[in-house]
Amino acid sequence: MDDPKIKLICNPGNEPMSVAVLLSGSGTNFIAIHEEQKRLEKVGEKNYGRIDAVFTNVPNCNGSQIAEEYGIPVVSLSSKKYFDLLNKDPNDDEMRDFYDSAVISALEQICSPDIIVLAGYRRRLGSLFLDRYKNKIVNLYPGDTTKDYLVKGVDAGIQAIRAGEESIKCTVFLQKDNQRFGPALLQSQPISLKSFRENDKNLISEKIREEGEWKIFPYTIHKLIAKGCLGIDEDDNVYLDGVKLESSGLQHGG
Repeated sequence: MDDPKIKLICNPGNEPMSVAVLLSGSGTNFIAIHEEQKRLEKVGEKNYGRIDAVFTNVPNCNGSQIAEEYGIPVVSLSSKKYFDLLNKDPNDDEMRDFYDSAVISALEQICSPDIIVLAGYRRRLGSLFLDRYKNKIVNLYPGDTTKDYLVKGVDAGIQAIRAGEESIKCTVFLQKDNQRFGPALLQSQPISLKSFRENDKNLISEKIREEGEWKIFPYTIHKLIAKGCLGIDEDDNVYLDGVKLESSGLQHGG
């Protein structure tokens, strides 16, 4: 990209892009990203994302146990115990930054992350963390972040059904300060919701994971960011190989 106003999310070099994953639960998206990494390593790919560290705020969660089985360094610091011991509100911004600074310090003793992947990380990051890795924190939402009916606390699939949608897309986006959803990078193909009802919540979530999340998250990390295809300007417009994308981001081909 020749335009100086456009900054690559990651500028590829001769080594794989260093990735740090933050997770709090099952780690299914982490697993999908790691499996694609191993496939690319096997075929001799040069530029891809290599997971160098995993952090969890829920020690011994399934995702962290799997990371240890993979031989990936795992750092854990219980956010619940941290704030309980200090008798502080977990939503206190100053204390949030203290916690996040400990996370940053732990990660950077293991690697120098080119990007941070939030793979089911159930803590809101504070300004300190978001400033440290500005435009380098990648998250996923199991719904279309461009829709205006989204509210917190209700599954994306259920909201789509209530809004009369016959399909749903999930979205990979950049995490930004003071925004629920930052700029969209990639959206999945439409995932059919026909024949589903609200009480099918678990089936809907599984369908979205299989047909959307597990495809677009690895693709974004390994095929787009690691290869230096995605950039962003000062107005948070996203570019693919120098071409400005719509607000919904790139649409995945399947």
